[in-house]
Amino acid sequence: MFSSSSYERFGGRGRGRGRGRGGKGWRSAAPETPRSKSPPIGPVLTTIHDSELEVDQVSSSLARITGLEDVASYNWLRAKEPTILTPGKPPKWTPTARPTKLAEDNPNGTYYRDPNAAYFPSYPMEPVVRSIFEARPDFNAQEVDVFGCGSTFGNLLRFARNVETEKPFRFLVEVVGETVFFIRRENSPKEVIADVRGYGHRFPEANTTWDADLQSSDTHQRIIRYQLGPLHTIIRFEADGYLAEKVPAKKTSASLPNREVNEDFLMSALAGNTISTHTPKHSDSLKVTRGQESVPQSTVFDLKTRSIKKKNHDTTVSEQIPRLWIRQISFFVLAYHDNGLFRSDEVTVRNLKPDVARWERDNQGDVRKLIGLISRIADVVKATPERKLEVRYRNGLGLELREQVEGVASVLPDDLATRWAGQGHRAESTDVALGNGSVDGAVGLEHDSMEIGVAQDEKIFDDVDDDEYDWDTKEDYTACSMESCNYCGHCSY
Repeated sequence: MFSSSSYERFGGRGRGRGRGRGGKGWRSAAPETPRSKSPPIGPVLTTIHDSELEVDQVSSSLARITGLEDVASYNWLRAKEPTILTPGKPPKWTPTARPTKLAEDNPNGTYYRDPNAAYFPSYPMEPVVRSIFEARPDFNAQEVDVFGCGSTFGNLLRFARNVETEKPFRFLVEVVGETVFFIRRENSPKEVIADVRGYGHRFPEANTTWDADLQSSDTHQRIIRYQLGPLHTIIRFEADGYLAEKVPAKKTSASLPNREVNEDFLMSALAGNTISTHTPKHSDSLKVTRGQESVPQSTVFDLKTRSIKKKNHDTTVSEQIPRLWIRQISFFVLAYHDNGLFRSDEVTVRNLKPDVARWERDNQGDVRKLIGLISRIADVVKATPERKLEVRYRNGLGLELREQVEGVASVLPDDLATRWAGQGHRAESTDVALGNGSVDGAVGLEHDSMEIGVAQDEKIFDDVDDDEYDWDTKEDYTACSMESCNYCGHCSY
């Protein structure tokens, strides 16, 4: 058993952040804690409206995802100090054969909107980059055009598609070397979600299983790369699980050489012992432990639960397609329940790869708008003296590109930023002029695309990693109750 403090820190469910599969998000274990106010924000540099986005900047032959590749992965572990295991591995799909009545999701856990920021607020993107260099010490960072998370890219895609939403979003933008980083930003790194309802945590807990050497895992994070049209792109996202029968028999993983993990090894982590730690300079301690193996992206699935009452007019699958197109996930588990009773014949595993490819073909205009939008943001940030800015969306006001206020931490600690900026080279064949609208001559790798979409059940938050949240429109300083987190720009002391 884990201590109550560890339980609260990691969401109280052994699976990381809330996924709202059949509920309304996550309920805070400390309801008396008021929601943090919006962090301060700088003056507007320019505003982008969806009506301004051009669809003819990118040819239709380039407006697609190609060259999908696994890069790295990591699991957040339950430990006394921030600890990741890399490579990581998601839980295995192990469905129950009998009808199962489940209790609703735990109302007493602390469910973070952004677990990566909550677990390591100093530099939420640092574990991602550390994992890449652990997996690929010679990784060519200079050929990466844009680097972000599935949540931020999902927000940009909704804006490009003119999908109306009243919920604002914000993210930081920073150039490191040749790469434009998009960094998700909530009001506070430990921002929580209240009033969880449904079975979005109980169901995966009952139907997926962590391997023996991963029992201390809290969440599995994946890093993939692909070309989004002409843009060399890296995406980080959380995976719900994987299908063991889809793992190739002769090549089951992308293992790192001479890296062994056993139960004693992981127990030492839980006890707070030093195990293959890496304490980066100029940041809080991040323990990086060595994992055994990962699984191919082609085996990963996303999961949602829905009430059986909605089955006849459910649009979950079609609505999930854009989201899973970004993450390049083929398999989708959809589980219907009758007041918490799940029957095996109402739980399906679907291969939606053809549906995702069809969505991509049918929505070329929106894909071109997304590529143009990312390029325009990159143009603006590269023209700023500090090579940093912040983006805020508010309904009816467009996408505001603003100066960053003083005190906001850089995307990476100095040593890691220096390594990223100096490692590798930019080949001429891939040196696309990011943001100038020129994509002539850009080459994409052949790859079958895939897709998916987003529906809601019982007023849920479909996926914490993808949700847009209400922001306090007053530009107050946040009081996140942390000492110098470097996240908000104006910590309380």
